[in-house]
Amino acid sequence: MSADENKSDSSGSESEVSACSSNFNPFKALYSKKAEIPVKNAPLYENISQYESAQKHENTIIPVGHKEEVDKRELDKKTKKEEQERLLEEKNKQRFARFQLPQPVRREKRAKNVLTRIETMDGPLAVLKECVDHRLRIKVITRNATGIRGVLHATLVAFDKQWNLALSDILEIWKRKGEKKRKIPPGLGTPVPKGSAAKIFPVPLVTETPLGHGVWECTRHIPQMMVRGEHVVIVNVVER
Repeated sequence: MSADENKSDSSGSESEVSACSSNFNPFKALYSKKAEIPVKNAPLYENISQYESAQKHENTIIPVGHKEEVDKRELDKKTKKEEQERLLEEKNKQRFARFQLPQPVRREKRAKNVLTRIETMDGPLAVLKECVDHRLRIKVITRNATGIRGVLHATLVAFDKQWNLALSDILEIWKRKGEKKRKIPPGLGTPVPKGSAAKIFPVPLVTETPLGHGVWECTRHIPQMMVRGEHVVIVNVVER
């Protein structure tokens, strides 16, 4: 083969791998080392369909190697989606607000007893509440079946709306006839023998003072006492 033939063959192969030549052969250009890219900064696409879409719609198909633009596009999509969801949620709230009923509020159940009811007492019972809070001494006049029985000087601990009183540190004073004029029922004539109850809580000692005309004044001190409301006549505050 002559030199002219070799020169023509080499020129023919160069024209086949050149992208600007009319004799361009893409198969040879893939395997040839002489092939050169005419535009070095040209965008790269994964397939022909992406290239066609990029030619039809600008800025929708991002070339290979532009990761920053891909991340920015995904962030914009996410932000736009969140904004649409927020607007839709607000629109639904405004739309169905008039059909919503107020939710019932569950109140905490509070135990009801004498001590809790004392806190809400008003009227005359509010005075007794003041006596309980400030530990004031009171004077309670009691009655029996026929008249006034006696007087209690004590500290009020608790009470209720029926005027049942729980007292402490009580000084009880009452009057009764002398021993010769007393009418003692047969069942009460015999003293009760001392037992275990007397050892735990001894019977209060009664002090008797003669007033004349066969009447004696009796006093005794009791640590605690419960007075029923039906026996209460008057309650007077001694200390303020």
